[in-house]
Amino acid sequence: MLIDMHTHTSVFSTDSNLLPHESLARAAERGLDGVVLTEHDVIWAADRAARLAEQVGILVLPGIEVTTELGHVLVYGVTEPFPRITDSKRLRDYCDERDALMYLAHPARDPGLRVPREAMELFDGVEGLNGCDGPLQNQSASSRGRTRPLPPIGGSDSHALHEVATAATEFEARIRSLDDLMKALRSGDYRPATLPY
Repeated sequence: MLIDMHTHTSVFSTDSNLLPHESLARAAERGLDGVVLTEHDVIWAADRAARLAEQVGILVLPGIEVTTELGHVLVYGVTEPFPRITDSKRLRDYCDERDALMYLAHPARDPGLRVPREAMELFDGVEGLNGCDGPLQNQSASSRGRTRPLPPIGGSDSHALHEVATAATEFEARIRSLDDLMKALRSGDYRPATLPY
């Protein structure tokens, strides 16, 4: 299954001009089986994401992109309203209490932001392929991901229609729910995938 693990819409991300239905329709048209809506510091209600999935015909799951002092962090496995957490260690504690997973998003994008080696232990993995980053940035991000216990994920980081479904994560398992996604992420049986234009 191909799932875009990093997407934004204009509903909750002010830097996106994508309406949910146009983004999801484009993702389905490009051959994706599902998307995770990862708005900036706001999480979609699971029932609202499920209604979108029914309307569009692909899997739609909630996630979140959290802004921390170490950069942006993609969090999967939380469905409740998300509190404002900007400290990465506090975020790790919050995720551990809920059995959620943390992936460092686009870690090579900001050259001025360096994550200390010891801080990498806070993360379950990295976004090794980001559709909005260049080849050198993705290569650098993937090399960080290879040292982690879980392989790197891929996502488009789409904020505009031309960015939808440029990258995704290929899963061996069939994923029909957030529980399925979490099991698949924990298994490590997945890999980033670039989609052709």
